[in-house]
Amino acid sequence: MRARRIVLVLMDVDGVMTDGGISFIDSDRELKTYDAKDGVGLWIARRAGLRTGVISGRSSAAVLRRATELGMDEVHLEVKDKLAAT
Repeated sequence: MRARRIVLVLMDVDGVMTDGGISFIDSDRELKTYDAKDGVGLWIARRAGLRTGVISGRSSAAVLRRATELGMDEVHLEVKDKLAAT
């Protein structure tokens, strides 16, 4: 079964882990809303032995915080060519 070869689940953030909305607070801070169910899914993935991570074209303290809270193995921010980064 080919799925057994999967060792890393790497995903975008905006529109994948969020509803795609970005709200700006002041001039340099942003607000993102994450779905708690994603955290449960990532916990299950890690229990199954998968590594998890995010890849984003943007830099965001909110993304870094959420990835840390979820215990993600990889965090790639400000990536211009996501396919090349994998």
